[in-house]
Amino acid sequence: MSFFKKRKEADENIALLRRLDKRGITSFVQRDPKTYRETIIGRAGAFSVADDELIISCGNQILFRHPLKEIKAGELMNLSGICLNVGDERYIAYYTDGSLGKKK
Repeated sequence: MSFFKKRKEADENIALLRRLDKRGITSFVQRDPKTYRETIIGRAGAFSVADDELIISCGNQILFRHPLKEIKAGELMNLSGICLNVGDERYIAYYTDGSLGKKK
């Protein structure tokens, strides 16, 4: 893979994460990579992007905070949420209003 392709993928990943700013979350879960079981961490929250960090808060608590460049993200196939990979940890945040393609 060339340097330019990696750079483009990183830029697209960061752009996807930035579009999440102020978006609502119905639930935020952690997925076990071995068993694929999901544990609910929080409900009724929101994404925030500040100082090149993605922040997820639910009920006045910050549950997730990582620099954008350390997160690999991908939307779920049905566009109902996003999978966030940080090292070996996997998280899924389910959107309150459907896919990113919808206009506000």
